[in-house]
Amino acid sequence: MGYRSVMMGAVTGFGLMGGLPVAMAQNTPAPGPQAILAATPGARLAGYLNFCIGNGLAQHDEATPLLVALIEKNNAVPPDEKGNMDYAYGTAGVLHPGTPERARLTDLDIPQRRDLCTQAVRKAGMGA
Repeated sequence: MGYRSVMMGAVTGFGLMGGLPVAMAQNTPAPGPQAILAATPGARLAGYLNFCIGNGLAQHDEATPLLVALIEKNNAVPPDEKGNMDYAYGTAGVLHPGTPERARLTDLDIPQRRDLCTQAVRKAGMGA
Protein backbone atom coordinates (compact mmCIF):
# COMPACT_ATOMS: atom_id res chain seq x y z
CA MET A 1 0.00 0.00 0.00
CA GLY A 2 1.29 3.50 -0.76
CA TYR A 3 0.67 5.05 2.63
CA ARG A 4 1.40 4.40 6.26
CA SER A 5 -1.22 4.80 8.93
CA VAL A 6 -0.43 7.05 11.83
CA MET A 7 0.46 5.05 14.91
CA MET A 8 -2.94 4.75 16.52
CA GLY A 9 -1.49 4.39 20.01
CA ALA A 10 -0.09 7.90 19.79
CA VAL A 11 -3.14 9.33 18.07
CA THR A 12 -5.86 7.87 20.25
CA GLY A 13 -4.76 10.11 23.10
CA PHE A 14 -6.11 13.06 21.13
CA GLY A 15 -9.57 11.51 21.18
CA LEU A 16 -9.72 11.09 24.95
CA MET A 17 -10.37 14.77 25.47
CA GLY A 18 -14.12 15.06 25.82
CA GLY A 19 -16.40 18.01 26.14
CA LEU A 20 -17.93 20.61 23.91
CA PRO A 21 -16.02 22.84 21.52
CA VAL A 22 -15.28 26.28 22.93
CA ALA A 23 -17.83 27.90 20.61
CA MET A 24 -20.55 25.62 21.97
CA ALA A 25 -19.55 26.32 25.56
CA GLN A 26 -19.99 30.04 24.83
CA ASN A 27 -23.47 29.49 23.35
CA THR A 28 -22.14 30.34 19.89
CA PRO A 29 -22.98 27.71 17.35
CA ALA A 30 -19.91 25.72 16.38
CA PRO A 31 -19.39 25.24 12.66
CA GLY A 32 -21.10 22.08 11.48
CA PRO A 33 -19.15 19.15 10.09
CA GLN A 34 -19.90 20.22 6.51
CA ALA A 35 -18.46 23.71 7.12
CA ILE A 36 -15.44 22.19 8.79
CA LEU A 37 -14.91 19.85 5.87
CA ALA A 38 -15.19 22.73 3.39
CA ALA A 39 -12.33 24.54 5.14
CA THR A 40 -10.22 21.44 5.79
CA PRO A 41 -6.60 21.56 4.57
CA GLY A 42 -5.52 18.76 2.22
CA ALA A 43 -3.45 16.80 4.75
CA ARG A 44 -6.34 16.73 7.24
CA LEU A 45 -8.73 15.69 4.46
CA ALA A 46 -6.36 12.78 3.78
CA GLY A 47 -6.54 11.94 7.48
CA TYR A 48 -10.34 12.04 7.39
CA LEU A 49 -10.29 9.66 4.44
CA ASN A 50 -7.97 7.37 6.40
CA PHE A 51 -10.43 7.53 9.33
CA CYS A 52 -13.38 6.84 7.03
CA ILE A 53 -11.71 3.88 5.31
CA GLY A 54 -10.48 2.42 8.58
CA ASN A 55 -13.92 2.66 10.15
CA GLY A 56 -15.84 1.24 7.20
CA LEU A 57 -17.49 4.58 6.42
CA ALA A 58 -16.06 4.90 2.90
CA GLN A 59 -15.62 2.32 0.15
CA HIS A 60 -12.02 1.12 0.30
CA ASP A 61 -11.65 0.68 -3.47
CA GLU A 62 -12.97 4.18 -4.20
CA ALA A 63 -11.37 6.14 -1.35
CA THR A 64 -7.91 4.56 -1.13
CA PRO A 65 -6.59 5.92 -4.46
CA LEU A 66 -7.85 9.37 -3.42
CA LEU A 67 -6.15 8.99 -0.05
CA VAL A 68 -2.83 8.01 -1.66
CA ALA A 69 -3.05 10.98 -4.07
CA LEU A 70 -3.81 13.42 -1.22
CA ILE A 71 -0.95 12.06 0.88
CA GLU A 72 1.49 12.56 -1.98
CA LYS A 73 0.13 15.98 -2.98
CA ASN A 74 0.16 17.35 0.59
CA ASN A 75 3.21 15.50 1.98
CA ALA A 76 0.86 14.20 4.66
CA VAL A 77 3.19 11.30 5.51
CA PRO A 78 6.68 12.75 5.06
CA PRO A 79 9.57 10.37 4.38
CA ASP A 80 11.35 11.47 7.57
CA GLU A 81 8.37 10.01 9.48
CA LYS A 82 8.14 13.06 11.73
CA GLY A 83 4.50 13.26 10.77
CA ASN A 84 2.03 15.92 9.82
CA MET A 85 -0.30 17.07 12.58
CA ASP A 86 -3.15 17.84 10.18
CA TYR A 87 -2.98 14.25 8.91
CA ALA A 88 -2.81 12.95 12.49
CA TYR A 89 -5.82 15.05 13.56
CA GLY A 90 -7.81 13.87 10.55
CA THR A 91 -6.90 10.22 11.13
CA ALA A 92 -8.03 10.60 14.75
CA GLY A 93 -11.27 12.20 13.52
CA VAL A 94 -10.62 15.50 15.31
CA LEU A 95 -12.97 18.19 14.00
CA HIS A 96 -11.76 21.20 16.04
CA PRO A 97 -7.98 20.82 16.49
CA GLY A 98 -7.55 24.46 17.53
CA THR A 99 -9.73 24.14 20.63
CA PRO A 100 -8.92 22.62 24.01
CA GLU A 101 -11.94 20.30 23.73
CA ARG A 102 -11.45 18.51 20.43
CA ALA A 103 -14.79 17.39 19.03
CA ARG A 104 -14.39 14.21 16.98
CA LEU A 105 -16.15 12.44 14.18
CA THR A 106 -17.03 9.77 16.71
CA ASP A 107 -19.13 12.38 18.54
CA LEU A 108 -21.48 12.32 15.54
CA ASP A 109 -24.08 9.63 15.01
CA ILE A 110 -23.40 6.99 12.34
CA PRO A 111 -25.53 8.61 9.58
CA GLN A 112 -23.72 11.94 10.14
CA ARG A 113 -20.33 10.17 10.00
CA ARG A 114 -21.30 8.44 6.76
CA ASP A 115 -22.49 11.73 5.29
CA LEU A 116 -19.27 13.50 6.24
CA CYS A 117 -17.20 10.64 4.81
CA THR A 118 -19.20 10.74 1.57
CA GLN A 119 -18.51 14.46 1.35
CA ALA A 120 -14.80 13.90 2.10
CA VAL A 121 -14.56 11.35 -0.73
CA ARG A 122 -16.40 13.75 -3.04
CA LYS A 123 -14.09 16.66 -2.11
CA ALA A 124 -10.98 14.51 -2.55
CA GLY A 125 -12.27 13.32 -5.92
CA MET A 126 -12.56 16.92 -7.07
CA GLY A 127 -8.81 17.39 -6.61
CA ALA A 128 -8.79 18.91 -3.12
